[in-house]
Amino acid sequence: MECMQASQNCEIRELKLKDPFGLSRGVKKTVRNLFLRIGEGWGEGAPIYYRGQSVEAMLKMAEEWFHSPHDLHRPIAEQVRVLFERFPSQSGLIQAFDLALHDAWGKREGRPLYELWGLDPKNAPFSSFTIGLDKKEIVLEKVRKAETYPILKIKTGGDNDLDLLAAIRNETQKPLLIDANEGWSCDQTLEYLPYLRELGVRLLEQPLPGHDREGYKRLCRFNPTGIPIFVDEAVQGPEDVEAWQGSVQGINVKLAKCGGLARALEMIRKARECGMLVMLGCMIESSLAITAAAHLAPLVDYADLDGADLIADDPFTGMKLQRGSMVLPKKNGIGAEPVCSTP
Repeated sequence: MECMQASQNCEIRELKLKDPFGLSRGVKKTVRNLFLRIGEGWGEGAPIYYRGQSVEAMLKMAEEWFHSPHDLHRPIAEQVRVLFERFPSQSGLIQAFDLALHDAWGKREGRPLYELWGLDPKNAPFSSFTIGLDKKEIVLEKVRKAETYPILKIKTGGDNDLDLLAAIRNETQKPLLIDANEGWSCDQTLEYLPYLRELGVRLLEQPLPGHDREGYKRLCRFNPTGIPIFVDEAVQGPEDVEAWQGSVQGINVKLAKCGGLARALEMIRKARECGMLVMLGCMIESSLAITAAAHLAPLVDYADLDGADLIADDPFTGMKLQRGSMVLPKKNGIGAEPVCSTP
């Protein structure tokens, strides 16, 4: 694979997955993300399709930005705010700009981002590894292949979720996190929770559709298990966090949802002010975006930063998962570097 050249501003890359990746909304075999460069800074943006974003539109808007005047000397958070004013609801696009600006900042300062923020990567939690929704025998084979990952996150929302989870528990005694991707009803979730406790499930993410606020309040009131319930799709940016206080125990922060590192930091701060737990998650992204997110990992309770491990042809090198431990490269900025094929 050829790498992006310094003269190129932005491009779309198709990333092939190692295995088909299933969730309650469908199955993916490839993803297409936006990559761009601002000075020495690299950025990646993953479109949030359920919000109507498309990578083709993101590319068009990025090219429009590159051909217009802009002040790169302002604080990054202010530049991100201006980008949202210009491109409302385009979080995947703005993620790419935010990452490039942060990468360039770290390289100018000659330090990795975590160091500029006063963070220690040794304080990061282990990352989970995600097993997509599929036939039971395929899921169990993926569980066996994931032997080196100490925590598994299981996608549910199919027809026989409890049978599937019981089979997984028979296969492994690893901690399990469950992500239903809005695939369950409130009554169904209340029925399932005692079984999930018996199976040793540590966390339940987005069981209900995001618009079912009353359903989440009911779960909070009648959940007899102590299993914390998180929202993902229901919390896109910092402006959404406070409304979920008292209805769920935690939120999932993703750079592609909120628009990059600056707003992710704000989401984490607001969640802590509300007494909420925080997971740092990802879309299926290359090592560029995953490494960027990993710099924030010391601030959170749970990490699910396995997106690059699902890709067969990662165009960047960066953070490595070693038995769930996130090992960041000792490089300035984000620390991810493009992979260039030899002639």
